[in-house]
Amino acid sequence: MLIAARVVLLRQLSRVDPARFGPTLAEALVTRSQQVKIRRSFVRRRTAAADEAVALYRRLLRDQPGRHEVGLARALVAQASVPDDRTMTSALAQGREAIGYVEDATDRDGLVVLASARLLIATQLCGAAPQDALPLAEQARETWLRCTPLGLRERMDLARSLTAIGYCRAALGEPREALAAREEAVEMFRRLPFWTRQKYMPARLDATVGLAHSLATFGRWTEALTLAADAREELVFWSRWEPVRALPTLSNLLLVIARCHAGLDETQAAVTTATKAIEHYRWLAEHDPVRNLSRLVVALRGQAVILQAVGRHEEAARAAGEAETIESR
Repeated sequence: MLIAARVVLLRQLSRVDPARFGPTLAEALVTRSQQVKIRRSFVRRRTAAADEAVALYRRLLRDQPGRHEVGLARALVAQASVPDDRTMTSALAQGREAIGYVEDATDRDGLVVLASARLLIATQLCGAAPQDALPLAEQARETWLRCTPLGLRERMDLARSLTAIGYCRAALGEPREALAAREEAVEMFRRLPFWTRQKYMPARLDATVGLAHSLATFGRWTEALTLAADAREELVFWSRWEPVRALPTLSNLLLVIARCHAGLDETQAAVTTATKAIEHYRWLAEHDPVRNLSRLVVALRGQAVILQAVGRHEEAARAAGEAETIESR
């Protein structure tokens, strides 16, 4: 039975016998909220299902204390994981509440939710506080490994934990550790079935971009460019109908590619690619300045480094100056 039809049927049954059918309905709603499709329009359905699941589990827990903590934690993680316009503050609060319900879990169901909640918080904190995100990402990885054998979604989440670890290690000045984590993450994604890799394309591309960045850090320019080629094509295609979601990853990849061209003394390609990345960041900053102005500042500084490396000193100074101006506003 299709999940949407199952939800409709279970809603009717739960009105008759909420104690019996309410938990089953809540789990069906969680499953619906986790259905991943690239189309932005599907996010609204996922959000509504997650919100309903959380509300239902809260009622069940109030009526039957001690029986539905794991279910509520799972629903909270699902609610905070939907890629809608939820703020980081609310997502962190939901993740921490979920951990509070399962942090002492020893059964597999509880451990899976605990790993998911830790990964959720680590992912939210990666950009702003990598020193806080790193231990959570490592705890998530360790918890996933306690849950083996893993299903496809769980293997994907383990790979995402490694991606988060790689990002944090790179941000904290540990390039070798970052490279090792990112190589393991990309290899895990490669071992997933084709349709699973396509279904979780955003997470897979994040891992690929991270590995390309680490390869470039060690001057492995050609390897990084080879890895980036297919990812760039996918991101360009995705950005045509989901620019808000795809362009941050694409722009980050373009800066890595520009850095590689600079390392190979391909001056014009480096300048052109970096300029294209900045164009994307400007578009994002215009459409959502709260989320993207800081990204534009980082990108401008990255562009300045690339321009400096290829001898375009005046342009590098302008890019760095613009970054300072935006940051001082």
